Amino acid sequence: MRFGENWQMFKFLKRAIATAFIMIAAVVGTASLAQDGPPDITAITKQGYLVIAMLGTDNAPFFSVKDGQLVGIDVDLAKSIASAMGVQPRFDRSAKSFDETIEMVRTGKADIAVSKLSRTGERARIVAFSSPYITLRHALLFNRLNLKQKSADEDVGDYIRHFHGTLGVIEKSAYETFATMYFPDAKVVSLKNWSAVVDAAIDGTVDAGYRDEFAVRAVGLDQPETSISLRPITIDDARSAISVAVPWNKPMLLAIVNQVIDDRPRKMNADDVMGLYRASIAEKGEQ
Repeated sequence: MRFGENWQMFKFLKRAIATAFIMIAAVVGTASLAQDGPPDITAITKQGYLVIAMLGTDNAPFFSVKDGQLVGIDVDLAKSIASAMGVQPRFDRSAKSFDETIEMVRTGKADIAVSKLSRTGERARIVAFSSPYITLRHALLFNRLNLKQKSADEDVGDYIRHFHGTLGVIEKSAYETFATMYFPDAKVVSLKNWSAVVDAAIDGTVDAGYRDEFAVRAVGLDQPETSISLRPITIDDARSAISVAVPWNKPMLLAIVNQVIDDRPRKMNADDVMGLYRASIAEKGEQ
């Protein structure tokens, strides 16, 4: 074989070997991507479970312990998200406030937080939020005597729009933020929990308690005698988008959470939540 023929054969073999290496690299790369997937998902699937931050205090029908089992709207949603990822749910209920569940997600102590969380601008600066799975209107629980005395002959709607009395909210909750947004002239009093807020409204320590329409309506079921001293008022133009908190740098995890929420038959409203709450009360009465 002549030198020219040898050179041509050498170039042919070189191209063939290079092509083979490219094809092998492509196959290996594709297999690796299929095996590993997006890094924010891979980390969870490798550990085999999804850590869900949830407030330690029961909030039926969203999350509560019944017969030794954690049940509720948020529990079912969290389990559906874990199932969609092919892992087990692991609930962490060490948080003592709603804000603490957000902090657990921000610091990586939890993968997500599902805990009847309202989206706020302040929270959205440190975590990402899913599409809302429930939307609830805001509501006020007024001490009837205080409302009558302080509103005098003023229209109640006008009095609320320019409210400058004392407003009770749960400490380290979204309603601390909402209070300053919607009632800038009010004196905000942060209390340990919703029971403390309701008690303060009953005895007139605060003029009104402030939370979502479900929580305010539920007081009438839990304590029907309070209808004498308390007056609930729903605010139609202020709403809480109840959503799942996800780390801001985990877009694929957020996409899965949104997919699970979007695949639900329909979004629940306050009437649905009240229906579940009434059912839970009835079950307690039968025990």
